[in-house]
Amino acid sequence: MRKKKIALILSLVMFTALIQNSSTAVESNELSSIVLEPVKSVAGDKTKIENLLTRELSNSLFASGYGVSFRDISDGSIIFESNADNSMLPASLTKLYTGASAAITLDPDAKFVTRVKYLDNNVYLVGAGDPQLGTDSNPNLANLADLAEETAKKLKQFNVFEVNVFVDDSLLGKLQRPVDWLDSYFQNSEIHLISSLNLDNPIAPRQAPVDPSITTGQTFALYLLKNDIKVIGVVNRKITPKDAFEVATKYSKSVAQLIEDFLMTSNNQDSEIIARVASLVSENDPSTDAATELLLKDVELMGISSVDNTLSDASGLSRSNKISATDLSQLIYKSIKNPEIIKQNKGDTSKFMISPSTQIPTDPWPLFTGLATGNGLGTMKKRFDEAGSPGRGVVRAKTGSLNRVITLAGTVTTKDNVFISFAILVNRVEQPRAVREVIDDLLNELAKCNCAAIS
Repeated sequence: MRKKKIALILSLVMFTALIQNSSTAVESNELSSIVLEPVKSVAGDKTKIENLLTRELSNSLFASGYGVSFRDISDGSIIFESNADNSMLPASLTKLYTGASAAITLDPDAKFVTRVKYLDNNVYLVGAGDPQLGTDSNPNLANLADLAEETAKKLKQFNVFEVNVFVDDSLLGKLQRPVDWLDSYFQNSEIHLISSLNLDNPIAPRQAPVDPSITTGQTFALYLLKNDIKVIGVVNRKITPKDAFEVATKYSKSVAQLIEDFLMTSNNQDSEIIARVASLVSENDPSTDAATELLLKDVELMGISSVDNTLSDASGLSRSNKISATDLSQLIYKSIKNPEIIKQNKGDTSKFMISPSTQIPTDPWPLFTGLATGNGLGTMKKRFDEAGSPGRGVVRAKTGSLNRVITLAGTVTTKDNVFISFAILVNRVEQPRAVREVIDDLLNELAKCNCAAIS
């Protein structure tokens, strides 16, 4: 079914590309990425896998407290669980809930549109919630320097060489900070205050900006100066007048690509911003409370109970978050099997996003394609990197870590093609590096196992 859907979508993409010229190509329906399902999986020998896991989990490093869940993806059945119903600190596995919510709320091929508008010598940089608006992170798409250059060219056509610069970050309301985030997160620049106008600058100082919207506006103003447009005074915040007209635009990556990115790199900022955008679209409310409530509601739409789970943020930095291992392994299974999901959104994306005329059906597939491969990309690059590691290229997972918390969730395929989703959460950790190693050892044992059921 999925392969037929992908083929249909590709046909639509090719047809649209043929009839549209390059100036309107941004409106075409293009897949962010295509990752086909693995070789047809087979059912596992549950007794054999259970014995293997029981042996590996007897390691004393798991004794501090763990929850694990392993599912056979051929039918979704539980292969093995231990303490799996206990809601525990998930750390960045929270982003799996964020990715799922965004994938079923937003069109996966939609793009954020950052706009510059002009009226009466005032230039307005209008935030759309693009989490990767930046100087280096995404140079071929939403690059702030290119946006300023395009703005300057248009202003010069109007014979305008001096302007005031304002930022309009009203889309997501006031700057947000979940109540239990530690100050150290900002001192290390692990996160910024949540804004619809956030500068993604990899060479920025370690200390998070006091006001990310104003910092983005100041950077934009500097780029205008480099393009011979004088900026009068300081950058301030102001809502764009209705009669201001557009002078420049930049488009983000697709929603599906952005989900994959924040999962692979475990980007806190991106996940928090996208969660607020999804909440705005779904509930007309971008607040932190509404966004975290939506994550749980959307996972329930996928058939996963959230009765005992709780979330205070969308990235996993909060130590109030609690998710069970069984819910996480089921979420990954569902992202691959694509359950039918019917959802009605209350909000409108037309003012800040552009979507293709032919929409892709609701699909949590980017949750699976966003799982980084062992010894491959993102946070899994240095995992399973030993020569001959059975898990290299076979384990796909989302990592998680906080002080005294180590987690991992994803998929692993055995040597004889038993395809398994898993979630491993270890709390009260005393030796984090050693715990990561024993988790990887466990998955290596699964990867090299001939664990298929004998028919």
